[in-house]
Amino acid sequence: MHKTMHAAILSTLLTAAGALPAFAAADTKVLDHHVANMKSGNLEAVLSDYSPYAVIVVPAGMLTPDGVFVGSEARTLFRFLTNKDNLPGNKTMQTRYQNVGPDTSIMHWVQNKGTAKEVSGYDVFVTRDGKIMFQTVIVNAAKK
Repeated sequence: MHKTMHAAILSTLLTAAGALPAFAAADTKVLDHHVANMKSGNLEAVLSDYSPYAVIVVPAGMLTPDGVFVGSEARTLFRFLTNKDNLPGNKTMQTRYQNVGPDTSIMHWVQNKGTAKEVSGYDVFVTRDGKIMFQTVIVNAAKK
């Protein structure tokens, strides 16, 4: 299947999950590990959190025209996100989780809080068997 089809299917499933009643908390250990390693810039440790078949969707045009990374393409995305230019922002990241299913969490995040460089957003994660299967990144509009 094409990358866009993978993203569309998972997005539909996540939208449906948002309408369901509260669930038992999703296991966020893998997300805590992910955030810690994003903050330290440890590329290999970040990649170890993902299933080999993971689908990651970021804003279109960020690194690729469609913003979709499947499987081993995640290395390209995280090599960029953990590089020396992005590491200072990563180190300031503050997070909180919102559980929306037994394997689905929304991670609200902010970087450089209270500064002119502040950026915030949220990521939706689907985890299974201790690995991230799906992630989508939504960046909030800049404050004016």
